[in-house]
Amino acid sequence: MAVCSLRAMQPDLARMSISFPAVSTQPVSTQFVDVAGRRVLVRFAGCGPAVLLLHQSPQNSRALIPWIERLSTRYAVFAPDTPGFGYSDPLPLAQPTIPDYAAALNALLDALGIERVIVNGVHTGAVTALRFALDFPARVGGLICDGYARFNADERQLLLNGYLPPFEPQWDGSHLLWLWARLREQHLFFPWNTPTKSARMAYPAPSTQKLNGDALDILDAGDGYRAGYRAPFLYDDATAASRLTVATRIFYRAEDVLATHLPRLQSLPANVTAEIVNGGPQGLIDKTDAFIALRAANASSVDAAVAIRTAVSTRRRVCNTTHGAMCALIAANGGDLASSLVVVHLSDIGTPARIPVDVPHGTPVIAPELPGHGASQVWSAEALTPIAVAQSVLEVLQALGVTRFAVSGDGAADAIAAALAQISAVTPAGPRCEQMRLHNPMLLNDAEREQFLAQLPDLTPHATGAHLLAAWNWARMKALFWPWQQPTIAAARKVDAPAPVRVHTEVVEILRAGEMFAPLWRAALTETAFTAMIDFAGPITVQCDDEPERVRIVNALAKTLGLVEATLSAGKQSTGIRSWQKP
Repeated sequence: MAVCSLRAMQPDLARMSISFPAVSTQPVSTQFVDVAGRRVLVRFAGCGPAVLLLHQSPQNSRALIPWIERLSTRYAVFAPDTPGFGYSDPLPLAQPTIPDYAAALNALLDALGIERVIVNGVHTGAVTALRFALDFPARVGGLICDGYARFNADERQLLLNGYLPPFEPQWDGSHLLWLWARLREQHLFFPWNTPTKSARMAYPAPSTQKLNGDALDILDAGDGYRAGYRAPFLYDDATAASRLTVATRIFYRAEDVLATHLPRLQSLPANVTAEIVNGGPQGLIDKTDAFIALRAANASSVDAAVAIRTAVSTRRRVCNTTHGAMCALIAANGGDLASSLVVVHLSDIGTPARIPVDVPHGTPVIAPELPGHGASQVWSAEALTPIAVAQSVLEVLQALGVTRFAVSGDGAADAIAAALAQISAVTPAGPRCEQMRLHNPMLLNDAEREQFLAQLPDLTPHATGAHLLAAWNWARMKALFWPWQQPTIAAARKVDAPAPVRVHTEVVEILRAGEMFAPLWRAALTETAFTAMIDFAGPITVQCDDEPERVRIVNALAKTLGLVEATLSAGKQSTGIRSWQKP
């Protein structure tokens, strides 16, 4: 196969370094919607004719924010994370096909109550967009394909052989450095795993920030990125474009690596036009805008926010708060948010939000994601105090209709839990905290606090990817040594090494938090973090793992709060957890 043909196959590189001209924009919102039992994250904004944007793999809809901002000044714009990418649940199939992804789009529009849209897909997203127009033409008022790939059999086989190896956590974190190198090579060679002179491409070296963003996209998707990425490589429909019945524009920017695929589009009908677009990013914008304006009358006119509300998820929700958007996991668990005593569980900094498994049936659970964690927004540094975060959690509870709650926390999040109980007591007509349960609180003295903070990883993106390994080493070592002590023999924890999957899960959350990670820790470890508990009138339970260092810390807190350790009943065996309560 000719080298030029190999280069033309690369589906993602041409889009990677585009910067679009500054234009008037609208703010973009994010929300989860329920679609056929799956949670789908959608970015959206605007009112008017509906426009659906489809990102390329292995990215997510975050890459389309500039397009959403710009188009939403005139249209209602929706950009979902493709199933299995970003925060959207994967399709329940071992290897979904392009028709499966097209059907998922149809289900999304059903859930949103939108009849017809203008669809704009980028590269791998263009393949899905075109198939959607083939299978559901009545729902498409116009189709735009920004770089439509038409791989031949040899090219597809080459891509399927070794291009998408498994991405599995290793005990030493080496998979993270592999990921960084693999993404860098993708800018230099195609295929990336064939670093030969004939495969060398004429692209500029990617910036460190660009590589970091690409790495986070794959970390969000995990090993599941291979299924969605592989689908267009498996797709073999040479006549798909020629069978389109909707008005279509297939654009190839002159510098696009897929531009050589244009001659492969044979016997196109009159309603389909394929062309090379000159003029760089602005040339593409002009062509896209003109076609959307031409076809706008053929799309349903909607308010994007109203459409999203019709299908908003009952299991994961993004709520706007004073300090920024905050996301929360929700489990009704057979109860009612408005009338039941709801458990609000706060996970430790740098760990994913989770629904506790020990909550009895009939008790709903809400697990907020801390700022910069999960789908919660990145906040300003001054908004990262326990009181500020707790205020936003309280606003989330109000938005969800909660009236009564019991708060539980893990690790450093215990400080936020204490603050939440405090502000709920002084917020008129707001949800009331009736119980508090803390696990492994971190009440450190000055020396311990400074030692802990000094060991936090430097998450500033580094050209070598060293920040990824720094996050890994910190997450693993804090499980093996008490992180508020010097890593000496005395600080060693006699425990099994944490499983690589567990460390990886924490590292992904740490890297998501990025620049917010250290400020959150510094604020949570302040001396006054637990003073609010002294005046709390409801039941308080403080628990810790049965390790001497944990017990030392909780004993100090229990003395301050007047808590008494619970004793085991006769004949009961220890669970490895010790507990203190109000007498």
